[in-house]
Amino acid sequence: MKLDILLKGIEYHLQQGSPENCEITGLCEDSRKIKCGNLFFCRTGTHTSGKQYLRQALSLGAAAVICEKYDEDSRRILSSQKDICVIETDVSAQTQARLASNFYDFSKEKLLLIGVTGTKGKTTVCAMLQKLFLDNHMLCATVGTNGFFLKDRVTKSSHTTPELFELYGFIAEAVKSGCTHFIAEVSSLSVKQGRIAGLTFDLGIFTNIYPDHIGGNEHASFLEYAYWKKRFFKNCKKVLLNRDDPFSFEIAADKNGVCSWYSASVCADGYASEIEKDVEIDGLYQHFLWHWQKMPARSISLKLPGLCNVSNAAAALSAFCLLTSDEQYDSYQLDFSTFSVRGRFEMVGHFQGGTIMIDYAHNEVSTRSVLTTLMEYHPKRLICVYGGGGNRSKLRRYDMGEVTGEMADLCVLTCDNPRDEEIRDINNDIKVGLARSNGKYIEIDDRKEAIAYCMKNAKPGDMIVLLGKGHEDYQEIKGVKYPMDERVLIQEVLKEMAEK
Repeated sequence: MKLDILLKGIEYHLQQGSPENCEITGLCEDSRKIKCGNLFFCRTGTHTSGKQYLRQALSLGAAAVICEKYDEDSRRILSSQKDICVIETDVSAQTQARLASNFYDFSKEKLLLIGVTGTKGKTTVCAMLQKLFLDNHMLCATVGTNGFFLKDRVTKSSHTTPELFELYGFIAEAVKSGCTHFIAEVSSLSVKQGRIAGLTFDLGIFTNIYPDHIGGNEHASFLEYAYWKKRFFKNCKKVLLNRDDPFSFEIAADKNGVCSWYSASVCADGYASEIEKDVEIDGLYQHFLWHWQKMPARSISLKLPGLCNVSNAAAALSAFCLLTSDEQYDSYQLDFSTFSVRGRFEMVGHFQGGTIMIDYAHNEVSTRSVLTTLMEYHPKRLICVYGGGGNRSKLRRYDMGEVTGEMADLCVLTCDNPRDEEIRDINNDIKVGLARSNGKYIEIDDRKEAIAYCMKNAKPGDMIVLLGKGHEDYQEIKGVKYPMDERVLIQEVLKEMAEK
């Protein structure tokens, strides 16, 4: 696409080059990902200015640059590149959205856009809802924590909610592939940073809210966190709310009460009743009756434990029912008996009479939820292996230590993603919380060694849960992501145990 066409509807000043002769092959604001012919968008970040990366973008083949101010530094770098188009304009998210709409030139009317937000449950609800659409022959794509899912292909994304250009690209790909539905996890930070600018969601789903993502590079306070959660629903035509979370009523008030409700405990538009637990060889099951408005109740089997997952299922089922035909309700496939999500209550193995699982829980609320759920299945011992994320709030570490010390029989402190911090400094913060609950713990810095210790000392009936990493297949240390998949580590330990 020619640059002059791409800039349609945008006020700008041409500082250098010829837009009508400049062919643009893609849009990018990450200088590391520039490809030949791309437009580099110099948007100022939280801690950096895009100008810092101009040289890298040019060296990788950027054909044009958009910057907010063509100052002396920019001029010094760009003036020697006479074949590069330089555009001076507003670098807001709204400008990005206009550029993305012009470049991808797709009609969002061709598919239903669904957004899921909340502290917990976003990934699971998205995956459940996608399964319902696919099982009923409706092509659906999703994007979130685990990446972009389209048909049999998975593409990693930059964030829970991708950067704006990346997100628009995924939507365009979904439209081109014939999708009728697109589901996105929407984080509060993505709303705050304008990553969903220009998009109107046909349905917005709220799961829950708890104090999290506060401090560091995230939100200044819970009030700010809650504000951006609510702000998302201004971009939604329809709203589906969790009746079991009091914050839902604040969202409903902003929408003048025009919304739909789901619940795992009380009557709502869609709700679950008669919940029963079941332990089977391949996992922990729940069975419940599903009710949707005045339609006949349906029996649902769910291969995920915990009331939180009944709530997630209720959210997905309610959203599906809202967006489909009541006339065909009886014929729809509503089945979660084989459903699982990578890194969410993920059963990995059985050995020496014990079980080991992986869960992404990395704060007090999600950890308490996981451990409460596992305790309902009466383990002989409940053992937690975890660390804490570096460059994150210390409060989160204190709370993690307190809740695990209170609920687990043993905590094994190890390495998570220390980022720019030292492992021992992070774990010392966790021990502050452990001391509050007199929790029993040991420290093993190497994560594989920590897992091996637990597995080698497992007894019949033990449940070992690896917290914090979940779906991740890397460990981030000092700005470098090293390959590390807990599933691989477990298999390596099992092999080593068998060889002895």
